[in-house]
Amino acid sequence: MPKKARIHFISLRSSLVNLPISIYGPLVERSIRPQQLAVHLTLIPEDSKKPKDARVEAYVGWTGMASASSLAQFNGGPTQSGERGLEIIEIDPQYAQSLGLSLNDVVEIGLLYDVPPAKSVGTEPVTSDDWEIIEIHAAHVESTLLSQVRVAKVGQEIDVWVLGRTRVRLRVTSLDPAPKGSVLLLTTNTEVSIAPKPHKSKDSAAPKPLVNGTHTTNGKPITDDDKKPTASPAPTTVVLRALPSRLVPTLQFPEQIGSELLVSVSTKTLAQLLNTDIHSLSQKPGHFYQGSFTRLSPPQDPSSSSPPSSAPSEPSTRILNPGSKPDTDSSSKAQPESNEIYIGSSAQIPGGHIVFSALPEALQEWDRVSLNLKDNGRKLVLEETGLLEPAIASASPSNFLAGVDQILEQGVNYCVRELFIHSTCRSVHGVSGLLVTGRSGSGKTSIVRTIAKSLQDDPRTLTYLHYVDASKLSEQPVSSVKAQFDFWFDTCAWRRPSILILDNLDKLLTAEVEHADSFRSRHLTGLFLRLFSSNARTASLNFRGIVVIATAESTASIHSSITAAHVFKEVIHVTPPNKEARRDILSRLVHDRLQIATDITQDPDSPLNFTEISTQTEGYSATDLKDLVARAIHQVAMRSYSGLPLTLTQTDFTSAQKDFVPLSLRDVKLEKSDVAWSDIGGLHETRRILRETLEWPTKYGPIFKQSPLRLRSGLLLYGFPGCGKTLLASAVAKECGLNFISVKGPEILNKYIGASEKSVRDLFERASAAKPCVLFFDEFDSIAPKRGHDSTGVTDRVVNQMLTQMDGAEGLDGVYVLAATRQGRLDKSLLCNMPDFEERKDILKAVARKITVSESVDFDEIASKTDGFSGADLQALLYNAHLDAIHASIADLPSLSTSSGQDDDTPVEYTILSDPSAKSKLSKAEEMALQRRLRQILSRRDPAQIKTVATKTAQPKKTEVEQADILRALKSTRPSVSQEERQRLGRIYEDFVSDRSGNLPVPPEAGGIGSRATLG
Repeated sequence: MPKKARIHFISLRSSLVNLPISIYGPLVERSIRPQQLAVHLTLIPEDSKKPKDARVEAYVGWTGMASASSLAQFNGGPTQSGERGLEIIEIDPQYAQSLGLSLNDVVEIGLLYDVPPAKSVGTEPVTSDDWEIIEIHAAHVESTLLSQVRVAKVGQEIDVWVLGRTRVRLRVTSLDPAPKGSVLLLTTNTEVSIAPKPHKSKDSAAPKPLVNGTHTTNGKPITDDDKKPTASPAPTTVVLRALPSRLVPTLQFPEQIGSELLVSVSTKTLAQLLNTDIHSLSQKPGHFYQGSFTRLSPPQDPSSSSPPSSAPSEPSTRILNPGSKPDTDSSSKAQPESNEIYIGSSAQIPGGHIVFSALPEALQEWDRVSLNLKDNGRKLVLEETGLLEPAIASASPSNFLAGVDQILEQGVNYCVRELFIHSTCRSVHGVSGLLVTGRSGSGKTSIVRTIAKSLQDDPRTLTYLHYVDASKLSEQPVSSVKAQFDFWFDTCAWRRPSILILDNLDKLLTAEVEHADSFRSRHLTGLFLRLFSSNARTASLNFRGIVVIATAESTASIHSSITAAHVFKEVIHVTPPNKEARRDILSRLVHDRLQIATDITQDPDSPLNFTEISTQTEGYSATDLKDLVARAIHQVAMRSYSGLPLTLTQTDFTSAQKDFVPLSLRDVKLEKSDVAWSDIGGLHETRRILRETLEWPTKYGPIFKQSPLRLRSGLLLYGFPGCGKTLLASAVAKECGLNFISVKGPEILNKYIGASEKSVRDLFERASAAKPCVLFFDEFDSIAPKRGHDSTGVTDRVVNQMLTQMDGAEGLDGVYVLAATRQGRLDKSLLCNMPDFEERKDILKAVARKITVSESVDFDEIASKTDGFSGADLQALLYNAHLDAIHASIADLPSLSTSSGQDDDTPVEYTILSDPSAKSKLSKAEEMALQRRLRQILSRRDPAQIKTVATKTAQPKKTEVEQADILRALKSTRPSVSQEERQRLGRIYEDFVSDRSGNLPVPPEAGGIGSRATLG
């Protein structure tokens, strides 16, 4: 039995109602969604004898809420009329007035559950003012229609509120399919069309469908595949895409005598224009038909300062799809002026495209034009006296990318596969996305541009390319960014198939971080997903023929909501180039540079060894290699003053690498060392193992890659104080050709929970970015003691994090851990023992190479008298002897007179060409460095000046260290490690390297309080 309720007005601003509580409760219990329900309202007139046909009926939707005043009214008892206790149904007063309902009217409520969905709904505005509002706010009406309207009935009015303020009235004129009852449901797949209703009546007010693709004047859309045309006496109009002539290199136009503009279309399209069958069309070369074309206005860029065209145009039907974007923009209307052309056909032209012999000024590539034939059917026949070839842009060699062939192939295959799938579907819900990740300077932008260029040149796809640098929008208002989102989609949909490149997307849709306001990023991400995500209710259904390619540093650098929504179905990570890729990139960059700088050549007798250069540029990105080649060319240009031939040599690359820091290392603090293997005396076995572990895998990489075993990547240096542990690590930094990061143990400890572990993770990430790299931990026992011996648990967590980084499932690729003083999860332990007689003699000779020592010095005697001395003690001995010799020589020298050559240091005059407003003054150090650089340049022009300066420079006499100086210093020098300390440390090291027994030690006090210990 239908429920009765009384009409109550409330400002809902929608075509929906709030149901009484007695109806709301059962619907909630049965989990009935508002989108699945239609509400039938029947007015009960005061005069029950009134004919049934005159009664008011309406079909509305449910908001999903209960009427707020229903419960209060429900408490009242029945009156004499039996209507005092009726429940309340709430409805918007303006909408109720349009339905013929008044306040306090009594209606019967019926619920319809199995209402079929509508495929299309035809509507018309009630007034011309409503049509103007819809034209201005079409996008808003489109995105909010489903939240305000649920059902449609022919002849019934539906109301939509624009921006929550302005009411727009629409009347339903048609439904598809024809309803079995009286009403159909509106869903996300329903297409709503609104017929125009301008103030001034037009000759033809019938709706004209506007959809993307090829069209005819009778209202039936023709797809890009050129279906068979139907014969019609009326002239046929088609909409085609202007294809660049360079993409059809074999197409040739006959040479015309006059100023006629020639175009070429596919044979199917010409048959369609002639209203004839393609098999009966005999088109000969040189036969052209007179016609005209009109450029259709593309979507207007919201950031453009130029106002849109104010030319009057005929209103056309607005195609709205709730939850999707229309196929075309409302501004895509034909301009009134048309251009006469002569139309020919060619089998080389794909369907839906047109190629111009010369592109008109008002027309751009990939624009859409409306094309038709003239009524008189005039034909132009051109003899093949000559052929005009379209301007074909030759492929620039700079488009060639070396070392990324596999990445390019993967990206192109994905896009071709997605576009092929789109061609088999009528509509595509959500975007087909490809994400390219990689660190800064890895060549992501060049890669995605090359992928898009390949798809544009591919005759299977012929895609339009729209490039956007998203980082430029990071500071713009949210409203401007939202407008750009819509414009990107409209432009790509207008010129589809299209490739939309969103470069640096992580700079716009950044990931949320702690202790920072992420509201803007969250808001922009929501707007982006509203349009591009297939999970959003308002996502577009017409992404057919559109593929989005984005770049970011990593998947973690973009907002997590984008990853969760699976916008990008495939991710390609660009890794730093390997040795072979760097060799190819360097070869290509040098070739391109020498093509531009024709004065610079390579030495034919000693050509560049790109393999050697690639070995020296481990960890360089493509951008780093480009900068390195530019610096090498600059070194050649600096020799132009000397008159020598401009030849690019291996030495130029060596000079270019000096003080050059790759992008990946510019935020990493690397240690620089001048210590070589020759500076270290003794420790021969330790040095050999260090070279095998650190130097050989890099020097002989191809051989070590074939090893099935996991290479050791951790070394422990332990031993007596002053025996060369830190010195060995310093020598590794220079001799092994590896980057070197030195860390003191306490530097990574932090009092906050989790901060120390994060420091360890960041440290290994820095080392991975700088690989091949040696990570040296000095004072290792301060951060990695035995687990269980820390009362706070901080170092225990640090040890666990260290073990995870060193022995984790990922492993260490190109990162070597070198630690001093403590054993742990390191693969090899190296003892730096006290030097014996031969090692002491080697150490003395190695230190003596840094100072001037007399040939009469007997190192055997000194080595025999320094038993118990460590390497640091022997170095201090020679340095003290050298200092004593210098003091003695200074006392014997006469006072030096002031040199008279000071007048030669006349500063070089120069002029700085820069911005006059920039008044930055050079410091004294910068001024002296600049003067030295200028003198160096001038000296290359005048070699005689170099000889003059050399003769004026006085060479001071060097002080030699004699045997007596060393013996005198030996009297005041004692070993830094006493005999007792050496014996104690010796016992510790012996226990460390020897086998452990199973006998546990007895506690010193069996009855006392136990101490905390761990099992070794």
